[in-house]
Amino acid sequence: MKPLELQSALKRKEYAPLYFFYGDETFLIDKTIEQLKENLLDQSLSSFNLTTFSGRESTSHAIINAAKTLPLQGDYRLVLVKEADQLKSSWKDFTPYFAQPVLSTCLIFCAEKMVFKAALLATFKKQGIPVRFYHPYDRDIPGWIRNFSRDLNKKMSGEAVALLNAELDNDLQNIYNEIEKIATYVGERPVIERDDVKQVITPNRGMSIFTLTDCIASKDVEGALRSLKHLLGEGEYPLKILMMITRQVRLLARAKEMVQNGCAQGDVGKTLGIRDFYLNVFIRQVRAFSLLRSENYFSLLFYADWKLKSSRVDKRLLLEDLITRLCAL
Repeated sequence: MKPLELQSALKRKEYAPLYFFYGDETFLIDKTIEQLKENLLDQSLSSFNLTTFSGRESTSHAIINAAKTLPLQGDYRLVLVKEADQLKSSWKDFTPYFAQPVLSTCLIFCAEKMVFKAALLATFKKQGIPVRFYHPYDRDIPGWIRNFSRDLNKKMSGEAVALLNAELDNDLQNIYNEIEKIATYVGERPVIERDDVKQVITPNRGMSIFTLTDCIASKDVEGALRSLKHLLGEGEYPLKILMMITRQVRLLARAKEMVQNGCAQGDVGKTLGIRDFYLNVFIRQVRAFSLLRSENYFSLLFYADWKLKSSRVDKRLLLEDLITRLCAL
């Protein structure tokens, strides 16, 4: 089972009597354990129904005895074994318990790596769930953003998800922290919008080219200049910034022609290589883009390119002038 699949199961209140959590994404492991504690234990009785072991210092006999103990005035007992890969006892000792676990106990093992051999793992899987918590791939991040938003009783719009994903590294703890800030900022409002993200986030990647071009497309001069300042402050080369703005304008011009010729949004994204979670934002930029003014756009861009390469004028001032003029078109 994958981590996001486990999150969905927990939200449906589907619990297993056995879990083996392993991998290098410790933030997710800790968060999932806290979620199980909140869901399974009466907080007033948690000290009686929660037992924590360290694999370095514990025996299989002690862990099994704790797992077989019935909960006190509650529905569940939770037994947590940290550093399970450091357990000195033989894992074979657990075979009978894995075959017939106590259903009122949730026994969780946490480790850096999977330690079960094939036969024991097969027995474990009959009643239990092993989950590898790995650092997420780029394609996983939008799902985690939506999941964290739901945890905070919020829904995040597609454009807000795309912007947050564009601005932050694949660090789930930082992403969760930023979503907490945004949730606090919006207060009682149930939906987090793109502008809420822009107002609150502290980007790790710096204000991205994506944000800069998005501000230009929406004629947000103040936001565009703020993005430019951040990019330059993080050492981005002025010519690279110009190159990316030019590339975006070319994509918008091509997309506008395709849409006017009846091409579907999905086909536009596939043809131009626009990732799915950017597509709605990109299409909004396309709608605002005017082909009639495209010649003016490219004239400004070519002139800025010439000035950046030949003039002694401060390159920041040249880019600021370009952005102001683009937003005015």
